[in-house]
Amino acid sequence: MEKFVAGEAASRWIRAALVQWSRDWNARDLDAVCGLFAPDVVLLHPDSPDRDHATMCKGFAATFARKDRTIHYDPPAIEEILVDGDLAVVRLVWTAHIRDTTAKGKPSERIERENGIDIFERQGDGRWRIRISHAYPEE
Repeated sequence: MEKFVAGEAASRWIRAALVQWSRDWNARDLDAVCGLFAPDVVLLHPDSPDRDHATMCKGFAATFARKDRTIHYDPPAIEEILVDGDLAVVRLVWTAHIRDTTAKGKPSERIERENGIDIFERQGDGRWRIRISHAYPEE
């Protein structure tokens, strides 16, 4: 993917990066998954404390290490990307397929959808990364 992008090119780059993120997640590529987020990212989710980059990546690593649960993400449904200078706002919906194995070894699966607003910021190296991510489950 190109590093230095503006306007429509930024929108295309961000869209491709978000689709790639779902692939990276499903492949359990922790470095790539964490790499889409800026070092000073703030993640917000209802009923939980805000998270920083280190806390986020530690949580992703713990999720990937679990043997009793797997989470598979579909590519996001991107509803809108607005680019203005070095900032971009993305409205999107993530769909997660969560498979749990009970103590008796019987699997169960559920689908969760989560709305989100991600604010991307062009970093000093020219790459776009998520600076603020606000996710909230669909009712």
